[in-house]
Amino acid sequence: MILFSPSQVFADNDFSIQNFNSKLIVQKNGVANVQETIVVDFPSEHHGIFRDIPYSYQGRNGKTMYTDISVQDVEMDGELEQYSTSYMGGNLEIKIGDPTITITGEHTYIIYYTVKGILQNYGTQDELYWNVTGNSWGVPISSASATVTLAKSGIEQIACYEGAFGSTNPCVSKTNTDSQAEFSSSYLNPEEGLTVAVGYTHGLFPILVGKHSWWQSSFLQEIAKGAIPVVITLVVMAYLWMKKGRDLLLRQKYLFDPHAKEDTRPLGYKDAIVVEYTPPDGLRPAEMGVLVDEKADQLDVTATVIDLATRGYLTITEIPKKWVFGSVDYTLTRKKKDTAGLLDYEKELLNRLFEIADVVSLSDLKQKFYKDLKVVEDQLDQELVDKKFFPQSPDAIRTTYFIIGTVIMVGSFLLYNFIHFSVSFTAGCVLSGLLIHIFSRFMPSRTAQGAEMLRRIKGYQLFISGAEKYKQQFFEKENMFNEILPYAIVFGLTEKFAKAMKDMGIEPTQPSWYVGSGAFNSMLFVSQLNAFSSSMSQTIASSPSSGGGFSGGGGGGGGGGGW
Repeated sequence: MILFSPSQVFADNDFSIQNFNSKLIVQKNGVANVQETIVVDFPSEHHGIFRDIPYSYQGRNGKTMYTDISVQDVEMDGELEQYSTSYMGGNLEIKIGDPTITITGEHTYIIYYTVKGILQNYGTQDELYWNVTGNSWGVPISSASATVTLAKSGIEQIACYEGAFGSTNPCVSKTNTDSQAEFSSSYLNPEEGLTVAVGYTHGLFPILVGKHSWWQSSFLQEIAKGAIPVVITLVVMAYLWMKKGRDLLLRQKYLFDPHAKEDTRPLGYKDAIVVEYTPPDGLRPAEMGVLVDEKADQLDVTATVIDLATRGYLTITEIPKKWVFGSVDYTLTRKKKDTAGLLDYEKELLNRLFEIADVVSLSDLKQKFYKDLKVVEDQLDQELVDKKFFPQSPDAIRTTYFIIGTVIMVGSFLLYNFIHFSVSFTAGCVLSGLLIHIFSRFMPSRTAQGAEMLRRIKGYQLFISGAEKYKQQFFEKENMFNEILPYAIVFGLTEKFAKAMKDMGIEPTQPSWYVGSGAFNSMLFVSQLNAFSSSMSQTIASSPSSGGGFSGGGGGGGGGGGW
């Protein structure tokens, strides 16, 4: 309702009209020139006024008539004044005033416009039937008058009416000559107006018909105004995604030879996934996780903790619940092992986990580690940028677009509040900001090298998900179960992987890096590891929350304003 309502809903009627005078001249071609002089008194600060002129009205014969209205100029106090026009609820709305300037006191507005389609035929006589002031002013009009002049003599009769819509109360009227008549009214209350009728010789002027454009529909016009920024945003963001958001491998047709005149890639290259029995190029689980979903998150960091444990850098000890409604806790213990071979983000993770002591409880990290988590995730992103798998940090790209969307949303609200932007256009800008927020998730892209590595990662994921098909590889290497677990966690394949081990008759031994409760078996161990992974992910991402209220919060509220 707010989106498609006329802007007068937001107008302030704290003013009065001292005088409303209209001079209408019917030209030989049937087009009328109109000059409206409106004297307004503003007791408080305003920007200006609205003037609504109907382009659609009901004629005396009951038919809906249309007019073509063209605004020529608008003056205030003898100087040209800023204005804008729009179609609202069957009216051409003229919004007069500067949104950056406020005025008070008495001011005189003059509106010059032409109108076509106001002459009608009624049997043996033609007629000009014209609502001079309109009946939708929310303020009183101290005096109203009109002069109608015909380019040719031929006035046969005149009439005028004053009061609320539908009133037949006569007002003062007189014929000066065969081509000119004058009309005036007494004091008009809010929602009252002055209407005049001039009957003249049939055929004196051509009867023109106004054209009804779809743009004159206030509903369609408001839809169009709101759609403009949305359509532009969709086009721009789709273009940016095509140019920057897609993986370079999908954008670069001649990847293998940029100077080739033909596509030199093997047929079906993009879709070919070959099983990989070991992590391609020795990538760590977290690196694979980021390449898969283009996002470094707490699951990737949790998989790194388990990966570091399997490689002998720390141990995980399960602490059983102390009472029936309690929760399982875990102790992480750092082991003395040279970290020279670790990647930067792995070293950073170890140092931040064990910053205070070499033994730390997972519960001690709750609502404390979230800042450290962000640092580790940023270093993980940078690791993949350094390896040329991403042109720049995926998180930085998402953040950039998210900020752009937020600036557009906030900026549109500010424009609406301070310079009274169109409601529908403002809504379209807000929606555009939301669209950019949505697009921000898809704007990171892999390089050609990164896209090729993703293809190989999918090959390794295929190996883990179909482990039972590759028994030979598992029988050839004893510790493969422990090595694969961190990768299975990233891919969400731990339970499926453990079941495949059981089906193949492979029962791994109790790992030295994890101390659990109860007798060891692979299915139970995977369940324990999943519980640890879930607890670890939630704990390291948790941050303190602040309660209470805020200024402007709660029920009720609202507000208003004027032009």
